[in-house]
This record gives sequence, C-alpha cells and structure tokens, in this order.
Amino acid sequence: MSEHVGRDIATSVVVKGARIEVRPGRTLSVAHRAAPPGSPHAGTVVFFAHGGGGNKNQWRYQWDALAADGYELVAWDFAGHGESPTPSPASGAYRGEQTITDYRALFDRFKGKSNVLVAHSLGTGSTLALLDRLSNEDRLGEVNAVLLLGTQEGRPQPRSPALPVWLLELLKPWFARGFKRLAWHPDASRVLVDYESKVARRNRMAIFRALIQDAPWANPAGLSRLDLSVVVLSGDSDGLTPAEGGRALALALPAARFEVVARCGHQLMLERPDAVNAALRSLLGDVDAKTAAAVAEER
Repeated sequence: MSEHVGRDIATSVVVKGARIEVRPGRTLSVAHRAAPPGSPHAGTVVFFAHGGGGNKNQWRYQWDALAADGYELVAWDFAGHGESPTPSPASGAYRGEQTITDYRALFDRFKGKSNVLVAHSLGTGSTLALLDRLSNEDRLGEVNAVLLLGTQEGRPQPRSPALPVWLLELLKPWFARGFKRLAWHPDASRVLVDYESKVARRNRMAIFRALIQDAPWANPAGLSRLDLSVVVLSGDSDGLTPAEGGRALALALPAARFEVVARCGHQLMLERPDAVNAALRSLLGDVDAKTAAAVAEER
C-alpha cells in the first residue's frame, strides 16, 4: 500500500455519501465528488460498483487516489447494503431488473463526456448487464473503459443451501468463516480482514440470498458485442471467483485484457490497492489520451 505511506486508511470511512432518490420511490446512499476547478480530468467520471455484501467504502483506496488526481467520482451502496435502505426481500427490491434500473439511473444522472466503470464481484455482473443494455440501445459509446475485479463469465450459483431464513441467520458465523477462508489471501492484513468482517456482520442473510437468486449478469451471447476497452483482474488465491473464470470472461469480450494479481484473494481493491490503482490509472490515461486526440481533431 505504498501509495498511502503515512496515512493508513485501512479502517477509515473515506467514501461518504448521502441518501438520495435515484428514481421515483428508490433511495440509495450515493457518494459523489465533483472534479475540482481547473482539473485536467474534468469531464471524465469514474463509477464504482461494489460486490454482494459489500459497500461503497470498500473503494476507499481507489477513491482516495483518484480524488487526489482530480477525477469526478461516483460510488453507491446497492439496496440493502451499507447506508442504503433495506427493503424487505419479499418486496422484490433486490431483483436484477431493479438493480440495473438503479445503476442506469445513476449513470444517466452523473455521466460525463468520458465515463469509466469499475466493479467488483457481483457488481461486475450489474456492470456487464448495464453494458449489454446500453449496447442494445446503441449507447455503448457512452462508456469509454471498464475495470472488472474478481469476476467470471457466467452468473454465480448460490452457495448457501435452501434453508429457512432464521436458520441461515443462525448459521451466519459459519458462513462468515467460510467466506473469510475463500475470499482473503492468507497474508492479507489482519487489521483489514477483521475490520471488513466486522462491517459484514450487519448484512442480512435474507437480502443476500434474494440478491444471489436473481443476480444481474450479461447474456453470454451478447458479450461479443461489448466492444470497448476492458481490463479483468483476478487474484491468484481467489477461492470465490477463481482466476480461470476471469480469464474466460476476458476471452469472451472483444477487447479485453486479463491479468492475475499475485498474492491476492477476492478482495483485490482492498488487498492490493497498488495493483488495482495502477490498472485503473492506465485505463484512465488511455481514455484521457483518446479524448485529447478527439478534441484536437475537432479543432
């Protein structure tokens, strides 16, 4: 974590949001940071979509770095996560269509001249589904680049058995131990792992099950139409979405690059922020260069 020498933000709340109505009847906790006046990156917006059971503050290392660079940033807690409201699973609030509609509403509200989407785990499925929808509407050009972390080609299958919700809650400590073993590299910071585990205890099993059962994902047949710059990163020790799945996704996309991050589990943006920030800055550099070239050509 060399980019943050002298300031440990492993257990800090950096990505702070406010509840806003993203569309009629739908409220989420959203963090938005505008580009500062005079920023050379004004007009480029970076969107961060967290994974299932996660929250927007898990992007704190990337948020901190790109805020210092002067980019406009947007991150949010999906319904039932973080500081967003937690409707009853029986309401249908966690269906894939609802999640994609939220994502699209946020994209349409905050999009700039150039837009980069960054996503982790289940958030990558929402991102791919959004791209699929934009492609169908001939709007794919509104997204300039994508960074996907801890992902796979196909929709994830539920790991928890079909048990009553009360029993799932009773078994939550057992599931949490299994998640910790599969999600983190053995050498990950104990302080970081303990902090994230404590935050995750607030997650409700009923919500997570509802989310997994109808997780948004792109139609595999449509992946070949997503012709834009994509980088897929996988941890070499990821027990939840092994690197083979990330490689398969990258191969199914027309213009994707795949990389394995060494000594890293599933939580790439937290375990190896240096590698994730480098990949993100490289993507943004390419976007900035293309934008500058287009502006010069117009002149």
